[in-house]
Amino acid sequence: MKRVERRLYWRLLLRRMGAGEGSSSAEELMYLVQVARRTRARRIAEIGFNAGCSSYALLKYVPDATVVSFDLGEHASVAVNKKLIDKTFPGRHTLISGDSRETVPAFADGNPDLRFDLVFIDGGHDYGVAHADICNMRALSSDRTALVMDDLVPWRHYGVGPAKAWEEAIDAKLVQQDELFQDGKRVEEARPPGDRVWALGRYVG
Repeated sequence: MKRVERRLYWRLLLRRMGAGEGSSSAEELMYLVQVARRTRARRIAEIGFNAGCSSYALLKYVPDATVVSFDLGEHASVAVNKKLIDKTFPGRHTLISGDSRETVPAFADGNPDLRFDLVFIDGGHDYGVAHADICNMRALSSDRTALVMDDLVPWRHYGVGPAKAWEEAIDAKLVQQDELFQDGKRVEEARPPGDRVWALGRYVG
């Protein structure tokens, strides 16, 4: 499938699943699938299920993968699209509802030997939540885990907290950033204007 055709497909998928503000872009969905394939990820975790677009994309195009999603579960789209995913990919998706600051540590305690191959953080936009998500997913990751952090746009209201938490994690040598993308293009530094900025890194601390 050509790149333009793939982008059109993802946009149609986003529309079908009722994706709105806070959902991944078509370019980001393509990138997540590429990272999963490149790293041969089989165990994937995400914080922030929302309309389920990223889970759907990963399960469809990484057929050997399973996905565990952590989400508050407050939006109607969560229940609707969880049913769609379970019908389409039976037995491959787990949704854990609740505050990720509580559910992620509880899940880690209950699965002390589990390490994910790919972690995608696209959860709460408050600094405290974003900081906790980065720190708490460390227990479920190894030094080979691919870590994708979304919403690194401090010039947007929803990106102030995640951007600060990510920069602090880098400064504290908890994570190492390997790639940075702005609106689908790889960049050395993110600058306004722009709506979508995400990074690929890994835990080192």
